[in-house]
Amino acid sequence: MSIFLFKRDKEKNVINNMRLLIKMALNSINLLKEYMHSKDEKLLKEIIKIEEKGDEITKNIRINLENAFLPNMKGELSRSAELLDETLDSLKHASMLYELLKYKLDSYLKEEINLVLMITVEMFKHLERILDVIENGGDLDTIIKEIKDKEKFIDDIYQNKIYKYLINLEIRSFWDGKILCDFIDNIVDISDYIEDVADELQIMYFHIK
Repeated sequence: MSIFLFKRDKEKNVINNMRLLIKMALNSINLLKEYMHSKDEKLLKEIIKIEEKGDEITKNIRINLENAFLPNMKGELSRSAELLDETLDSLKHASMLYELLKYKLDSYLKEEINLVLMITVEMFKHLERILDVIENGGDLDTIIKEIKDKEKFIDDIYQNKIYKYLINLEIRSFWDGKILCDFIDNIVDISDYIEDVADELQIMYFHIK
C-alpha cells in the first residue's frame, strides 16, 4: 500500500528531497575517494558545498512536514532527514580531517577504507529502494535485512581489521594518530546513520499497514 493516497505535492516533495540527500551523499563519497587520491582542494570545497546544501534541504523537509503526512509519521520522517544530513556532515568532517593528515595511508588501510565506502554506497542504494516501497508499496523486510547485514559487515571490518591494524601502527605524532582515527570513525559512522534511517522509515511504514 502506498502512503500517497492523494498524491499530494508536499508529501512528494518530502520524499524527493530525501532522495536528493541520498544522491548528494553518494556524490560526496565519490568526491572523497578522489580527494584521498589527489588531495585536490577543489574537491574538498565541493564536498563542503554539498554539506551546506544538505542543511538547506533538511530545513525544507521540516517545513514541508508541517503540512504533510499523518501526525504519527512526521517524527520518523523528520528524524530520517536529520540522520541523512548527518551522513553529509560525516563526509565533510572526514574530508577536512584528511586534509590535516600528514601520515600517508598505506595500501592496506586504503583498501579497507575503500571497501567500507563501497559497502556504504550499497547501503545508500538500499535506502533508495525503501523510499520506492514507501511510495509504491511492497515488502521492506528483505531490504532492511540487507542494510543490517551490511552494517554488521562494516563493523566487522572496523573491529577485526582496521582497529587491530591501527593499534599496532607506528605513528610519530599524537595528533596524526588522533586525526587518522577520527577520519576513519567518521567514515564508519555513516553506516550506523543509514541503519538508523532504515529503522525510522520501517517504523513509519508500519503506521500505514
